[in-house]
Amino acid sequence: MRILFYCHRFNSLSQRLYCELTERGHEVSIELDVHPDLMIEAAEIYKPDLVIVPFLKRKVPSDVFNRFPTLIIHPGPPGDRGPSALDWAIFRGETLWGVTLLEAVEEYDAGDIWAYRTFPLRFSKKSSIYRNETTEAAVECVLEVLETFPDGIRKFTPKDKIWNPLMSEETRRINWELDSTNDILRKIYSADSQPGALAKILDMEFYLFNAYPEDYFKGKPGDILAVRDEAICIGTKDAAIWVTHLRKKEKNSIKLPALRVIGNMLNHVKEEPIKPWEIVDFRTYRELIYEEKNEIGFIFFNFYNGAMSTEQCERLLEIIKFAKKRPIKAIVLLGQEDFFSNGMNLNTIENAESPADESWRNINAIDDVCEEILRTLDKLTVAGLQGNAGAGGVYLALTCDLIFAREGVILNPHYKNIGNLYGSEFWTYTLPKRLGWEKGREIMGNRMPISSRRALELGLIDGVFGKTPKEFRILLVEKLTKIVKTSEFESFLRKKREERLRDEAIKPLTQYRNEELEMMRINFYGFDTSYHIARYYFVRRIPPFRTPPYLAIHRRLDFKL
Repeated sequence: MRILFYCHRFNSLSQRLYCELTERGHEVSIELDVHPDLMIEAAEIYKPDLVIVPFLKRKVPSDVFNRFPTLIIHPGPPGDRGPSALDWAIFRGETLWGVTLLEAVEEYDAGDIWAYRTFPLRFSKKSSIYRNETTEAAVECVLEVLETFPDGIRKFTPKDKIWNPLMSEETRRINWELDSTNDILRKIYSADSQPGALAKILDMEFYLFNAYPEDYFKGKPGDILAVRDEAICIGTKDAAIWVTHLRKKEKNSIKLPALRVIGNMLNHVKEEPIKPWEIVDFRTYRELIYEEKNEIGFIFFNFYNGAMSTEQCERLLEIIKFAKKRPIKAIVLLGQEDFFSNGMNLNTIENAESPADESWRNINAIDDVCEEILRTLDKLTVAGLQGNAGAGGVYLALTCDLIFAREGVILNPHYKNIGNLYGSEFWTYTLPKRLGWEKGREIMGNRMPISSRRALELGLIDGVFGKTPKEFRILLVEKLTKIVKTSEFESFLRKKREERLRDEAIKPLTQYRNEELEMMRINFYGFDTSYHIARYYFVRRIPPFRTPPYLAIHRRLDFKL
């Protein structure tokens, strides 16, 4: 079937749907939300059997839905209408939510429903619920419709329809004196990852992102009580919260680690570190956690949106070195539930006095982590992808001996979408080693996402299992426990050491790293400014002025009906 997507951005839900549909043999072309006339033109050129709208901020033109079957994915249950569906659900404390697949009509979210799913609503960030429960429900709805399209669709119109307006900035404004900790968390959760919840800190207004409850520290509501790993702990009327990221309330401001935004305004606020291996019996924020089970060390790195700053890489390197000294048989990198890793932190780079210099520091810090893993010869190393991975994050995973991913995880194993970066993280060693140079070049040249299932078929990863992050972790522990207890495990380690030393003799890791970094140096400091322009647009969420041909089949010179 020929399917056209309309997207404001080619986001996580759009990418997951793209993978699910193309891997089932459908042809999918994507038109970004640049202008209504271009949306109409795209449909006229492509002549789709079906139009699907995963994520859009404007109304679909009537010239499209009057001529082509057009379905809107709405992140709310039957009867819910409006642009802030998940925001309101989290804000109000709903316990059951859903997704509807409805027909586009003149009135917003008022068309007949073709499919829907419901799910328990976690008390969590909007972005996390969107990437997990909402995405899974949307995929099920779309696949259900495609099974019977066009003749077997059973449409219905809900009796009760409730319109919820765009949630205002003032609705989510935090009042430290009046709001409880749970109220504050709901406001921040409902606004994460955009647009953030507004609050006054140190007599200035900021948008707050990525909050965690704190049970140990207590103080005056609104006061900063402690700092940890660039996050700040703020007192509430009944406890405290940690906030990892802030954005100034001013034009063109960007989201940054909280301490980088207000660090020069703080006086006598104590750093309160917790070692990753420490056991605590209260709720708090922890960027890195190290746990041991069944002679296996598990490293969780909770980096917001999967972005790894220079300093975060340095902290991760420290815990990897700690794990290597432990009497264990395997080290597992687990990232966090929403993302494994997306490589360099483009926001902290953009904020630096010299983005080129910070890019250089950042890529070297990630390479240090990768090299430390590659030089681990006496233990099994494993990447456990609970969540999505992109760019350098994929190649961080490839430095491990084994890679396992959860079902539904999306990988973007390329660097090209950020200004044609060459990439590092030892990809010129690890990728050909897994796939050979021919397949490796295909992977690096392809700008489109692939699913964990497709990655397994290609040989990029070693296994896919688990519907949810929790189920994935349970199954991963079981699988690795069996591996390290097998009689062949020591033989595996011996062969691993021999192969690494043989590879080192042929071409040292240092040479791979230096060659990659020379190409990255050109990206950062050369005459071609593509990387810096692409990063600027990405960080500031500036919409594109056209849909690139790699997304839009109908915009390619060789397109034929």
